[in-house]
Amino acid sequence: MYRYKLLILFLFYQVALYGQAKERILRFHSDIVIEANGRIEVTEQIKVYAAGDEIKRGIVRELPLSRRNNVGKRVRMDYKILSVNCNGKESQYRTERENGNLAIYTGEASVFLKEGEYEYRIVYESWGHVGFFDDYDELYWNVTGTEWIFPIDQASAAISLPGNAQLIQKDYYTGKQGATDKYCKAEDRGNVQVFTTTRPLKAKEGLTVAVGFTRDVITRPPPPSQGRVFWEENKLRICSLVGFLLLGIYFIMGIQKVGRRPVKPLAIPTFRPPRNLSPASVLYLSSRKYENKAFTATLVEMAVKGSMTIHCEKKRKYLLINKINGGQLRSEEQLRSEEQKVHQTIFAKKDTVEVCQKSFETLHKADSNLKEEIAKQHKIGDYFLENRMRIGFGGLLLNAIFVLYIVLAGGSHEVLISLALASPFVWLELTAFLSAIPNVKMDRKTFGSGGVVTFFMLMVVLAVVLSGDSQVKVHGLSLLFFSITSLLYMLFAKRIKVFTPDGAKLAAELEGFKMYIKTAEEHQLNLLTPPEKTPELFEKLLPYALALGVSNEWCKKFGDVLQKVNYNPTWYRDDVHFSKGFSATGFTTAFSALGTSFSKSVNTSSNSSLSGSSDWSSGSGGGGFSGGGGGGGGGRGW
Repeated sequence: MYRYKLLILFLFYQVALYGQAKERILRFHSDIVIEANGRIEVTEQIKVYAAGDEIKRGIVRELPLSRRNNVGKRVRMDYKILSVNCNGKESQYRTERENGNLAIYTGEASVFLKEGEYEYRIVYESWGHVGFFDDYDELYWNVTGTEWIFPIDQASAAISLPGNAQLIQKDYYTGKQGATDKYCKAEDRGNVQVFTTTRPLKAKEGLTVAVGFTRDVITRPPPPSQGRVFWEENKLRICSLVGFLLLGIYFIMGIQKVGRRPVKPLAIPTFRPPRNLSPASVLYLSSRKYENKAFTATLVEMAVKGSMTIHCEKKRKYLLINKINGGQLRSEEQLRSEEQKVHQTIFAKKDTVEVCQKSFETLHKADSNLKEEIAKQHKIGDYFLENRMRIGFGGLLLNAIFVLYIVLAGGSHEVLISLALASPFVWLELTAFLSAIPNVKMDRKTFGSGGVVTFFMLMVVLAVVLSGDSQVKVHGLSLLFFSITSLLYMLFAKRIKVFTPDGAKLAAELEGFKMYIKTAEEHQLNLLTPPEKTPELFEKLLPYALALGVSNEWCKKFGDVLQKVNYNPTWYRDDVHFSKGFSATGFTTAFSALGTSFSKSVNTSSNSSLSGSSDWSSGSGGGGFSGGGGGGGGGRGW
């Protein structure tokens, strides 16, 4: 029995030691003196137990640099640190602005504290915390803040009223931000009001107090003029109206300047490349930019014409072998100028080039030459007017109005929530704006990533709004303004991108050519004299199918024909995919692997990088009666 008693005493002793070793705030007391000129002086006495876990050199007291006033407007706060002491002696300190707070670091970086109790005394002054109401003035003060990472054994505050002010009302709250618990007692000492918690506070919990006292003891600012009152009450409406007018005028003038859109002719299916364009040119004029597939499609066309062969060896090792020197180029086929440049660049030093990282400079230079030659041959402005300058200036105007609107709202949380709810429209507007800026790339990856972030942000905001929290409100005017103006801008950006008369005709021709390649059966296209399906036709238009991203459909269209003749191309040798004969799936998979191999051999961050294409594969305050207040923040160790 004696042994059991000893064991129980030992366990109690260990629990006591564990409780003592846990870092915490033993006592947090704040003396707040309100002066008749509106200045407040705050003396915080913070007694902590440090065990070298979080509190190694000292504590960090964080004070918010802005707060909401009684009408919900965000007000900037400034502080002046008067003194910092530790255990009755002057302590070194430094201040930093971090995450909207003024962080006061006590202690020195090179001096570490021993385990034990330390009492810090921080004195600072600030202005603009007194709220003015019809029947009283008030100080609403978050004593401890709700961002301390340590529990607080006891918190208290003593507020000294200014001059001969008399107390009219008081209140207090404990708990997390927004809580209205009252685990606190209040003591009236005439000119001084004292508040003391009646239970320890957990981490992230705090004490908030409010005292209302006789009005006019503190000199009030003069009342605003009627014009200022009208402006404050209607500034968002005025900004919305002016913004709509400015944007509307700019959009209408821009559309009128561009004029009527040329009517695009009806697309008629055709089995010939329009205007004898190369595969790279077809892709460039279809997408109105140089894309990754152009280089690979060009290599395939060169191989089909006999200027080179492509070998796929085991482990998907690809070789490009020059055949022009061996007289293999077909007499009826001639290399185009861009093909000649690519061929000369690839085989400038040797007749066999492996597609790998070692060939980076050669392949990259060849791709750059192709891009340069295609851009030289075809001026996009001859076929399509993007009007980027008009779109960019319109986006700049719209976003400047958005920024001005938010500034005028004073960072109102209702306006910011409305902006978050309108974020899908705003993101699309920003995408259109950024796409109009030269040298800014808005590819699918960037657009998709931004879309995912916007979606999750919207879901979070919707969940908060639908939770029924009375403190979360939506500003209807702002939601309509952000959404409608963003939609109007997107419509404007789309409307002023127009084809030239020749560009509209070419677009119809390209569309008709793609229809023929993509559609499996000719009778579905109403072709009167469809060409005979032969291996020669398959090879001739294969590079175009690769460039347009419809190679799967093209290979399947010729699958039966090529299997009958046991098709095995001389320009492409592949022991990996053709071991069991030709198949549409095997063929497209082979070229998907080839495209991927090219992408790995060049710098993928380059504007002219090569890559495989997926088209190739088969597959207040925390409670409170007055709203808004001073104080707050929190702290931590360092």
